[in-house]
Amino acid sequence: MSSNIKRRIVVISGPSGVGKGSINSVLRKDKHLSLEYSVSMTTREPRNGEIDGVHYFFVTNEEFESAIANHELIEHAQFVGNYYGTPRKYVEQQLQNGKNVILEIEVDGATQVIKNEKDVLSIFLMPPTLQELANRLQGRQSETPEVIKQRLDKALLEVPLKHTYQYVVENDTVENAVAKITDILEKENAAQSDGPTVFDRLKVMMGNLVENNYMFFVENWEMNVKILRDNGVITTEEFNDFDAKEKMINILTARLYHRVLAHGEFSDLLDRDFVENQVQRLMFKINFFSIEQKFEE
Repeated sequence: MSSNIKRRIVVISGPSGVGKGSINSVLRKDKHLSLEYSVSMTTREPRNGEIDGVHYFFVTNEEFESAIANHELIEHAQFVGNYYGTPRKYVEQQLQNGKNVILEIEVDGATQVIKNEKDVLSIFLMPPTLQELANRLQGRQSETPEVIKQRLDKALLEVPLKHTYQYVVENDTVENAVAKITDILEKENAAQSDGPTVFDRLKVMMGNLVENNYMFFVENWEMNVKILRDNGVITTEEFNDFDAKEKMINILTARLYHRVLAHGEFSDLLDRDFVENQVQRLMFKINFFSIEQKFEE
């Protein structure tokens, strides 16, 4: 096996009931993706057909808490009264064996992995609608209405976190979602490349554009705001009470979005909401909003 082959953790996450398991079961059959499923640990009761050690490691609360205390988990979370977590030893063994490891985990756990682990590819699965998510949860026929409501309430808090992931994929059908994720994995060249990924190159492009515009506006702040007014980009009313945050986000989002669409390798990875989110994150990173936001002529 070539020494420059990169193996990585692939996080596939999203609200409960979005279809993570169905999609992962199909992805794992594609041998050229070299994917290995990470079996999670949980304290919940097995559902019909679930096998210990295959679908989950089913353990007691005491066993799970011991694993936490001994730092044996990459991530863990507690939801509707049960623990869920990813055993570290198994994941590390699979990476060493040349496999890309899929983590099919809840959003709380995914946030920990994205923050703490190196070289993680993160994908957020979106339901087409909240009603469809409710239909899928009810279709399981394995949980009470109270638990289903808890899961839906949590989904409302989780969906806004989608832009902390590298990719967002809508699971309208398993076939479509699998095709999109397969395309992402191939474009990222997850099983082959040690070089910068598509997402890495995109972040560099975004960062350069935001930073360049930051310098343009800040170095000659008053003059440049007047130029915006004189060119009709902002109105006289906006000029007199200029909101740098909102206007700059709108301007840079438009520029970035069109720049992204001009690059064939980026055009099918993003939507405008994602670009706007990245603009805000980058502007905070370079401390754009510390500058004076209002002045009078």
